[in-house]
Amino acid sequence: MQTRARKEIPLARLDIGGRPHRNDDGTVLLPPHLHLYKEGFHDRWAIAPPSDKFTNLEDIQTTLGDFMRFCNIVLPPKILLQGGLI
Repeated sequence: MQTRARKEIPLARLDIGGRPHRNDDGTVLLPPHLHLYKEGFHDRWAIAPPSDKFTNLEDIQTTLGDFMRFCNIVLPPKILLQGGLI
């Protein structure tokens, strides 16, 4: 999940699965982790998802809603589930 500015600059990206991430300062984060735009690093900087913003990272539907609220999406699109996928 990600939000972008000008279609080319990721501002926030939530990696739910996949590989661990290493920040330039050497810290390693296991998934899930949240990439945030940082001047000079673009989206190559990651933090642990804040538990007050992401309430249940085990549930993809809840996580999508949390991510849209985190990104201040005012009118989220209606999403229909089909076959267990969003």
